[in-house]
Amino acid sequence: MLVAAENIDRLLAVEMRRRGIPRGFKWRIYELARAWQGEPLCLAAARPFADGGMRIALVTGAWIPDAMPLGETDGPYGSVVLARALARIGHRVTIYSDVEAIPPIAFLAEYLGAGVAVEAVERGDGGANARIADANDAFLAVERLGRNAEGNLYSMNGFPVNDLHFAFDDCAERMREAGKPVVSVTDGGNEIGNGVIREALMAELPDLNLAERTVCGGGIICATPCDALVVANSSNLGAYGVVAGLALLREDASLCHDRGEEVALHYVGLGLGLIDGGGGGAVAATDGIPAEASGAVVHLLRNIVERTLEAPRERPF
Repeated sequence: MLVAAENIDRLLAVEMRRRGIPRGFKWRIYELARAWQGEPLCLAAARPFADGGMRIALVTGAWIPDAMPLGETDGPYGSVVLARALARIGHRVTIYSDVEAIPPIAFLAEYLGAGVAVEAVERGDGGANARIADANDAFLAVERLGRNAEGNLYSMNGFPVNDLHFAFDDCAERMREAGKPVVSVTDGGNEIGNGVIREALMAELPDLNLAERTVCGGGIICATPCDALVVANSSNLGAYGVVAGLALLREDASLCHDRGEEVALHYVGLGLGLIDGGGGGAVAATDGIPAEASGAVVHLLRNIVERTLEAPRERPF
């Protein structure tokens, strides 16, 4: 299992992004997270959920008026696939996001038959973080922006989004203080959970922080910590890595989705109005990675799980 999990991590960290968005950082971010975690990231993230029966708050979604009015492709696909796997093993999952980003997520969850609840959170709702934290047993973030050390939210290019995105950081910290597991799936450093490697990122990859672009000067790197951090080429792929980790722990490859479902999700999402955050276009891609390429990675993830779980075969020669 450990060999399989290490290879899943390596596959997820292979950079496939297009030019025009931050590139060249992925492997080092992964190495820093792996050194902090002490075991394969996909396995550490899956462990808290290996047994069913938990109430899980899953937060996701990123939107920008005009540019991405209903949200981006990264986050929703991974969230509904992961939520379905969690529901199948007996967890009760609620996906939370901003009002603007909820409609496509709700449709995708229904389309996939995820069997989970989907709930919008109003940005002016001051009690939402406490309510969500107290009503759930675990916190799971997939591509959800988190506050920097100055308490501000920024996009990967340093665009301020305090007025656009509900900040779930207080929910994560409240649950962590209560001893409830907090797991985060990320790809760029500005998402909830990266606080556990923030100092290392600032020291080794200062250009990633884009401090000079941010209004407050604090940069984009999130200061909110977590208990298990996944770093991947896209957060969708990172979520699929967590599913693969669950499949290994439970010895059930059927928890993994397949290449056809992955490609189909991209085209359904395109029809719903989701935008590729890698270039801002209405295309079947995630962070500039075409649907077919994500499908190929999904195929390889499932292959790793299936080959690991099948009975051994030895050559007779």
